[in-house]
Amino acid sequence: MYISFVKEIQAENREWINFAKGAAIILVVLYHSSLFLNDLGLAGSTPRLRLVLSYFPMPVFFFIAGLTARRMLTWNLTDLWRRRLLTLVYLYLLWSVIRVVFYLVVPHLRGTERSPTDLLNIALLPIWPTSSYWFIWALAVFTLLAWLLRKLPVKLQIALAGAVAVLSTTPGVLDLDNVGWDRVAANFGFFIIAVYFPRTVYRLAARVRVWHAVVLVVAYVGLAALLVLLHLSRIPGLILLESAIAVAMGVALATLLVRVKWLNFMSTLGQYSFQIYLLHLFLVASALALLAPFAESVWLQRAGNALPFLLAAIVLVASLYLAKLLRRYSFLWVSPFRKRQTKVVSRRAQVNGDLL
Repeated sequence: MYISFVKEIQAENREWINFAKGAAIILVVLYHSSLFLNDLGLAGSTPRLRLVLSYFPMPVFFFIAGLTARRMLTWNLTDLWRRRLLTLVYLYLLWSVIRVVFYLVVPHLRGTERSPTDLLNIALLPIWPTSSYWFIWALAVFTLLAWLLRKLPVKLQIALAGAVAVLSTTPGVLDLDNVGWDRVAANFGFFIIAVYFPRTVYRLAARVRVWHAVVLVVAYVGLAALLVLLHLSRIPGLILLESAIAVAMGVALATLLVRVKWLNFMSTLGQYSFQIYLLHLFLVASALALLAPFAESVWLQRAGNALPFLLAAIVLVASLYLAKLLRRYSFLWVSPFRKRQTKVVSRRAQVNGDLL
């Protein structure tokens, strides 16, 4: 029964899911393009926009990841490790090491973060994620947490996750000073809700109308204005509410816009969102190194408002083509240590970007 249900909802809803992931990965790349360029003083006025963007992509990604995770709650701990956690741990460590090697060649120009080649930083990566791949680490934590809490009442799980999220998204209350742990605290609720209510999500998605999307967009933009312009982020729960609206808005817009043919590229980006996520920061960092000698140039300073958008567009296209070129090297996307019977399913899922 479960398998038939999964096949049914995947057939009916796969397109809007990929579209939503495509939109989210675009915003992630734009966010990082602005973040990196800001260290050279070349981000123009986009840092404020970056705050608005930060409320959308990761809650959406974690929510979508939870939609297909329900079955893992029926596994024993051995199966959980072999079928899901092993791959996440492997990918996190592999790409973190690749990142360290990359920065041994390409100069690390971001003075606002600790050097990726710092030995203590490297040693603490398994428990204190400071690499750009904290998302994979967080997915492993979410997977284990959901499994450990599976016998608690669902309402209690959601209440606990919501309480922690309110605390962690209120500045100065529960600030762990680590991107991985902070994002785990802020986003576990979205993952766990999706784990337990996939049927509801798919049913509501099928009923979305244009006016729903309009209301959600207005609510998102309006609340973002209050948070960014009026600095109301210290009011407990407002940032969490904005992220919840972002998830609903993402689902609503995706279900409507996926029907627009000239936006088909969004679904393609969604299919490769995992690979783009893994690859794009190398390209952004390389661009930063190339631009650094010219950072004081008047023409670059004047282009500050447009430069993050231009860089994001170039990086998205380059990451997509690079992902297609590297797709044949399966060890980059899936653990080679898994048993053959589970590897076939995993490889198909992860190479198509189902982890992100």
